[in-house]
Amino acid sequence: MKGALRLACLGVLLAMPPAFAQTNCGQLPKTWEGQAYAASGDALTGVGLKPRIGLWGIKAPDMQGVMNSGENVRGMRARAALEDLLVAGSHKVSCRMVGWGRGCQALAQCAIEAAWPTGSAPQKHDIGQRLVEDGWAYGFDLGSPPDGDKDASEKLAHFEALARQARKGLWPEWLGER
Repeated sequence: MKGALRLACLGVLLAMPPAFAQTNCGQLPKTWEGQAYAASGDALTGVGLKPRIGLWGIKAPDMQGVMNSGENVRGMRARAALEDLLVAGSHKVSCRMVGWGRGCQALAQCAIEAAWPTGSAPQKHDIGQRLVEDGWAYGFDLGSPPDGDKDASEKLAHFEALARQARKGLWPEWLGER
């Protein structure tokens, strides 16, 4: 969804159950830790990890489509932003699984430990929240916040609004600005 319409519908999104929840995907591990790499702007692949992990509560542009199309280029930029975050944390992530998504993709809240801003003491950063805060992704399917983090939906919506207002990351393009 585009920015203005998305934010207008946020109240509806918060009230809806997960649209793509799967129930026949087998046992979901509670956590996963390891070396991760950006599969797309909102999904990770890892060493010894099957299936991919989708970052809970966010959506980034797809990389599929016609090469050099607007959507394809935005998807590559979002993936590069995620990879930059992972590099800052030496690709070491820890994920708390939330549930199954479309196609039995595991959904998780994942964190890295990195020094932001540069020169500061390393601390944990929620990867999905950071992507939304920097304007590379937006809140998506926020109706059922993860157990143990009931404020997750509101936090993502808050950081999305700030990123949109500041025209960070992809927001100028999403809003139709050049």
